[in-house]
Amino acid sequence: AGKYNLIIGTGKPFEELCFYDDFMFGVVMQNKELCKEALEYMLGFKIDHIEYSEPQRTVAPLYTAHSIRLDVYVKDSSRIYDVEIQNKDEHDIGRRTRYYQGMMDVDSLLKGEDYSELKESIVIFLCRFDPFKKDIPCYTVRRTCKEDSSVFVDDAAIVQIFNCTAYDKIENKSLRAFLKFVQTNKAESDFTRRLNDMVETQKKV
Repeated sequence: AGKYNLIIGTGKPFEELCFYDDFMFGVVMQNKELCKEALEYMLGFKIDHIEYSEPQRTVAPLYTAHSIRLDVYVKDSSRIYDVEIQNKDEHDIGRRTRYYQGMMDVDSLLKGEDYSELKESIVIFLCRFDPFKKDIPCYTVRRTCKEDSSVFVDDAAIVQIFNCTAYDKIENKSLRAFLKFVQTNKAESDFTRRLNDMVETQKKV
């Protein structure tokens, strides 16, 4: 009977979860090959390998600090990645990404290490809504100077916020199919069918 318990935050029984539901997203993305392939589609470059922390890593460097639970927290030899699925607009995405990135930095830099040893950090939000209402499929956020936009502050921190409702504007077929799957749960490519198969497999465990 435990299989039919409602998953907290979704109001759904486990058997009704889709890939885009937070719990299932975290479970499926624990598959290294699927996670690596998804990252490569979203970022547009090849990744040699990925290493996991633990499923839905909770980061709380101080007892009194607000802890965060990262949906997908992985790293390679030079970068750390956090991928979050967002189903509802809580109107706090700017501050949320700021806090996540800061906590990731604190978690990754050991005592005594120099700031130059901070890995590049990439925070990705997959939103099933348009957080900025500009109908842009991907908002890439980097730090620039207000007085002169040509001045780029290389803090090695990147935020990519995908508006999955605009999946049809993506030119890359693989990425377009992935974002469409996140938005609609329709698997129309080899990769998304493999993701969907993993979802169905998890429901049978």
